[in-house]
Amino acid sequence: MESESSSRNPQTEKLFLWASFILFCTVLAFTWSTYGDETARLQGLRANERQKEAAYATLERTRAQTDRYVDRFGRDPEFVRDQARERMGVAEPGEIVIRVDGARNMATPAKAAPTTNAQAGR
Repeated sequence: MESESSSRNPQTEKLFLWASFILFCTVLAFTWSTYGDETARLQGLRANERQKEAAYATLERTRAQTDRYVDRFGRDPEFVRDQARERMGVAEPGEIVIRVDGARNMATPAKAAPTTNAQAGR
C-alpha cells in the first residue's frame, strides 16, 4: 500500500491553495465593501441626527420666545397698548395718527443713474 502522502498530487494541492486564496480575497473584498457602505450610511445618519437636533433646538427657542410673548400680553397692559398702536394703528382718544406711506424707502437714498463718457464731456 502506498502511503497517504504519496497519493496526493502536487498540482491538486496547488489548485486547492489557489482556490482557498481566491475565496479568502473575495470574502475580504465583500467585507471591506460592506464596511465602507455601512460607514457611509452611519455618517449620513449622524448628519441627519445633528440636523434634526438643530431644528429641534430652533423650535424650542421659538416656543420659549412665543411663551414669553404670550405671558407678557397677559400681564403687561402697557405692552398690549404699544403693540395695538404699532401693529394695528390704534390711537387713544384725542390722539392724531399720521401715517407716511413708503417711509421705509425714504430712509435709503435712491441710487444715481450712471453717467457715460458722452454725458460727462458735455
